[in-house]
Amino acid sequence: MHTLSIEDFRSFLVRYHFLDNYERLSGKEGIRKLLQRIGSIQYDPLNVVGRNPDLVLQSRIKNYTGKLLDELLYKDRVLLDEWDKEMSIYLTRDWSNFHRIRKVREETALRTLKHRGQEEVLSYFPQIMEELKTRGPSSARDLKLGAIQKNRWGHRQVSGAALDYLYTAGKLGIYKKSNAQKIYDFIENLIPESLLNKDDPFSTEDDFFEWYFLRRIRSLGAYWLRNGSGWLGFYLSDSGLRKKTLGILEEKKLIAPIKISGLDEVLYICKKDISVLGDQNNYDGFVRLLAPLDNMLWDRLLVKRIFNFEYSWEVYAPQNKRKYGYYVLPLLYRNNLIARIELFKYEKGKALIVKNLWWENSINKNDTELKDAVKKGLENFANYLEADGVDKKSLEKALKARNPPSTN
Repeated sequence: MHTLSIEDFRSFLVRYHFLDNYERLSGKEGIRKLLQRIGSIQYDPLNVVGRNPDLVLQSRIKNYTGKLLDELLYKDRVLLDEWDKEMSIYLTRDWSNFHRIRKVREETALRTLKHRGQEEVLSYFPQIMEELKTRGPSSARDLKLGAIQKNRWGHRQVSGAALDYLYTAGKLGIYKKSNAQKIYDFIENLIPESLLNKDDPFSTEDDFFEWYFLRRIRSLGAYWLRNGSGWLGFYLSDSGLRKKTLGILEEKKLIAPIKISGLDEVLYICKKDISVLGDQNNYDGFVRLLAPLDNMLWDRLLVKRIFNFEYSWEVYAPQNKRKYGYYVLPLLYRNNLIARIELFKYEKGKALIVKNLWWENSINKNDTELKDAVKKGLENFANYLEADGVDKKSLEKALKARNPPSTN
């Protein structure tokens, strides 16, 4: 069993997630290379300084802009909006591997409609399919089918509920998005026939479980057996199934246990990624602004144990319950989470304004090298947003920032 210090494990995670040097990944090929390793990126539609997947990519991809992701999704069709850990983005080539997930999600959606007494939605499917044939790609707003008669939860309009169900079942896909509005088309218009008609590659359910659990471990780099948000999703959250499947994967030598000094739990790493443990970091002197739903941060308890950094995304908390702010991003420097930052909502063509910055108590905020790294990181972030640089007055004020609020 490999044994690592916490310091070495932090360095491994940063290296594994391509967060140590912008020269390692660039352009569309860089995005594809990243997805080949981590499997998927979680999607969230909130856009203050970019959507969550944009924020994940800008921290890793040299000269990234949101246009690259949109082209890969809606022009090149190399990537898909689909379900993995919550709503996610993954490589189109993985479509057939997710047959079982689509099936169980469709069954769940049907039970939900029945529980809500909204089975009326099902009768509209033939009409919707005909309208899509006539109209072409359409959003829920385009299809005027009226309100759901019994509506206590979920969609208020028939079109929204029906399109969402057909998308969940794999009959429709996302043609493109207009801001957060989904525009749907027949899945056969969006995915190559060779993939669409490909049989489920897993001959047994156990074969699928082994692939899916291994994939999730790779999404984080290394992960433990205990419950955590890294195991969110169908099948993965079943602790009994998880223990059984990880035991099989270890027996087959597809994963290996690693021990972190000071951590009671054993973590598991994909055997093919063990070589990364021996690689050296090549830090480039940039601070990274991490996405709130960055793969490396999926399990907040693990982040606390490894990085000594408590992070909670407070967008859904009432304002008077927030410790920091509405949309606050962690700052990564080398292998440390050194601070968190809140930026004003971005306005295209204007300077990026820093609203707040909170240093961690362990950080020397007067370190000149560290301040330079923050400046370089923010300038890089402004370039990704195509902003007119960083507002220097707000930046200088932020660099004299306070430490985290006390927890009374």
